[in-house]
Amino acid sequence: MAKVPGLKQRGNTYIYRKRVPADLIEAIGKIEEKISLRTSDYKVAVKEAHIRAVQLDLLWEKHREAINRGEKVSSKLVVTDADMRRAVLGSFWRQEQAIIVTNDDEVRENIEHEIGGYQEKDPSAEAALFSQAKTIIKERKLNIPLPADRKAGEPAEPFTASPELIRLLELVRRADIEHLKRMLDRMDGNHGDRAHDPLFEGINSVSSAPAINDAVALGEAITRMQNDPLRAQFGDTADAKYVMTFRAMREAIGDDRTLTSITRAECAAAQELIAGIPANVKKLKAYGQCQTLREIVELAARRKDKMMSSTTITVYTHTMSAFFNWCIKKGLLTVNPATRLAPGRSTGDVTKRPFKIAEMNTIVAGLGDWSDGGKLAGRWWVPMIAIYSGMRMGEIVTLGVDDIDLRDRIECFVLRKTADRNLKTPGSERVIPIHPDLIKLGLLQRVAKIRDEGGGRLFPELPGATQDEISDLFQKRFAYWQKKTLGITEKGVSFHSFRHGFRDALREAGVPIDSTRALGGWARSGGVEERYGQGTRPSTLAKWMSEVSYEGLTLPSAATS
Repeated sequence: MAKVPGLKQRGNTYIYRKRVPADLIEAIGKIEEKISLRTSDYKVAVKEAHIRAVQLDLLWEKHREAINRGEKVSSKLVVTDADMRRAVLGSFWRQEQAIIVTNDDEVRENIEHEIGGYQEKDPSAEAALFSQAKTIIKERKLNIPLPADRKAGEPAEPFTASPELIRLLELVRRADIEHLKRMLDRMDGNHGDRAHDPLFEGINSVSSAPAINDAVALGEAITRMQNDPLRAQFGDTADAKYVMTFRAMREAIGDDRTLTSITRAECAAAQELIAGIPANVKKLKAYGQCQTLREIVELAARRKDKMMSSTTITVYTHTMSAFFNWCIKKGLLTVNPATRLAPGRSTGDVTKRPFKIAEMNTIVAGLGDWSDGGKLAGRWWVPMIAIYSGMRMGEIVTLGVDDIDLRDRIECFVLRKTADRNLKTPGSERVIPIHPDLIKLGLLQRVAKIRDEGGGRLFPELPGATQDEISDLFQKRFAYWQKKTLGITEKGVSFHSFRHGFRDALREAGVPIDSTRALGGWARSGGVEERYGQGTRPSTLAKWMSEVSYEGLTLPSAATS
């Protein structure tokens, strides 16, 4: 584990030290902050030190804002919701470890009475809560003001509870009610470790102490995910989805909210915020002056602009769920609050379908004109390769001459992730024998020509510098040509319909499912080509590929370029 600057050991306990910024030394009255981490465990201390570092940076930023307003500042750390929650969860965990099961009717009656007292805020129950909160504040050294001790024979000094104390009391109330309900469960012979309140999920009589990572805030987790080097495979398109999702989460939930306190209802609020955004909002000048998503939603409601489709909203919802899954993977969270939050398919949604043979003939017949007699060769070849390989558009438009190679003495497309090309899934990395009809049409001659000219990309005339740019431009131009020129306007058809058609052609040819998955990249696992299709050799895949045909499809005798 890497060394953490400022983390020191004093005796058996670790402390964290951090130098006060030069511009704040005079206002704070010290040059360094020293914080006891109250642990002898190095791994725990490292996590705690990272949290304290973030808290100090936030505190110092608030100090600067206060100084600019002419206010005085305090060097004491601000108590966060995470600090209070960790303290209460730790106290609750200790209670659960010391539980004793009894079936005494009088004890049951007392427990039920206590629960009622907490729920109805009975004065005696409130006094008990305050006593517990006071103990927690002193034990954990929380910076929460308490009333002065009352002297005998003198009236109590006026005291107004701070917002932090009120929140702490509410947390203690929830912990006590949860503990008492679990006691009743055990008395009834049920599983006494089942959580009634989601705040205490996973904390029970046999669990380890609450994780220190409960203190990680939403904003911090988002930043950490954005900077995670292991996310490099997502690419620009996926990251663009996260931009909108994170913006909505930050507005609806808040950067400072700790991950473990985020509820499903708040995730739904973020989802509803996204659902109120109009389609293609970046292209609508009317929204250029809006600073927040809420302003966009309010303006969209007044203008009655077209909203995003349920499919798009589903994509953003899945992105939100993926973020929480990432948090679980990193040990920051145990439960995903956005699981199965995606909207269901509405009756108006149209299922994507393959092109009909008549539509494919219209497309093929029009490729000569669309490619300007072959001068724009990519426009001719990309649809033809899609028909006879089932490859995704993004995979085809970025093909290079190095992606065509002999495998098992068979000419193949060899799809692999490169610096210039991302693949959708691990299974997308695969070997696809080139269909005999593509060879007849002259694809290999095209490859040889580009190689002889010293070129790299198979279709260099397609505009765009990156995979996303090339794909986006080709998609838009193909869609315009399909609808406006060819008149294929029925909903549910697009370039991706070629892939659906290829899957149907594999079924019609009787191709086994393992070979089908290998050819289309639908397999769940990826790897080198020997693993594709659960071991199916390229020569065997080539035999099945040669069986793929489209009855009634009319092809030209050879490529125009």
